[in-house]
Amino acid sequence: MYALDFEYDGHYLSDYGFMLCTFDGSRGAQVVDSGCNIQFNKVATNGGKKSSLTSTQYSDCLQATFQICKDPEKYLTEEELMITKDEYRDIARWLNRGQFCRFQIIYDVSDDVYNSEPCYYNASFNIKRITIGDKVFGVELTMETDSPFGYGSEIEIEKTLDATSGYSFTIYDNSDDIGYIYPDIELICLSSEDYTIVCEPFGTTTTIGGCTQGETIDLYGNSKIISTSLDAHNVAADFNFSFPKIGNTFESSKNTITVNAPCIIKITYSPIIKDYL
Repeated sequence: MYALDFEYDGHYLSDYGFMLCTFDGSRGAQVVDSGCNIQFNKVATNGGKKSSLTSTQYSDCLQATFQICKDPEKYLTEEELMITKDEYRDIARWLNRGQFCRFQIIYDVSDDVYNSEPCYYNASFNIKRITIGDKVFGVELTMETDSPFGYGSEIEIEKTLDATSGYSFTIYDNSDDIGYIYPDIELICLSSEDYTIVCEPFGTTTTIGGCTQGETIDLYGNSKIISTSLDAHNVAADFNFSFPKIGNTFESSKNTITVNAPCIIKITYSPIIKDYL
């Protein structure tokens, strides 16, 4: 088995004495839904002989189903392998939540096929008991996620920009999805003036007026929230609500970030990964 363990919300399956398994004994090949299904919206033309593409969108989020049982290397007898009501409740409390938490499969890194960049998902689970006779020996987990893909390890890039270093720098977005994402940005102002952040090639121009030297401004890309360390600064009134974008095209992953005034800027994002479980 290439999958050794999994992590969910900072805890590991092995912490509970469980392991990934299968109860059906099947060794046959199967088709697994890996998300990333694109819906192509088209309009028929030329008497139905041709269709023009009008738009595209991801049609679903990633789903997966797998099974767990108690680790037979730790629990040796049939009675010990049986899952008690308290153990089942512990698993349910951990995994079956009304919120998405970080989930990551832990693979056997000695297997070159699965020795790749870590990939995590924002997930929650529905759970069912697996019984043999009237005893519970396993749990079936159906994973639901908040997106059609996974994410790589978080990347943080921090730069000090001034007249000496220059006001532009380059980053590369190696996401598997062609397009753009909204990173989180922390901007520490080193002068008192209006600030502008320009991101190319996606052409976003972010303006924040009335900034003060020493002020820290945070731009949260996914939630579209801006905040400041200075209570006296009504930053929302001085913001054009254009959040910076970074991303890639099929030909290039290069992004150029330009700020008009001295600052310390930190960009944080997680690249998109179209991996399989």
